[in-house]
Amino acid sequence: MKVMLVMRSDGSYAGGGAPEDYAAWEDYEAALKADGVLVESARFAGGGVSVGTDLSAAGEERGGSSPSRAEGPSTLVGYYLLDCSDQDDAVRYARRAPLYGSVEVHELAQY
Repeated sequence: MKVMLVMRSDGSYAGGGAPEDYAAWEDYEAALKADGVLVESARFAGGGVSVGTDLSAAGEERGGSSPSRAEGPSTLVGYYLLDCSDQDDAVRYARRAPLYGSVEVHELAQY
């Protein structure tokens, strides 16, 4: 099953990208690769600050950025797309992430 781990920052971390932070994320991604579950990963441009356009279903701009991407108690910062054996496996990988906020686990629909 494919799952997306959506990483959020709650704004409480002020480490400023210390070398040990990068090392923790590199180790996490290396473990995902070694286990053969990593499909793709990316960080959102601007460090999670949304500069994207919010479109309606009709394709019309609604003005401003999407609240779900940039405002409120947390900010989306990146994602991991994993190929896991089951939901429990996905949650185990999510729990191993070095977090400065939260992670959401979403199963992708298979067509």
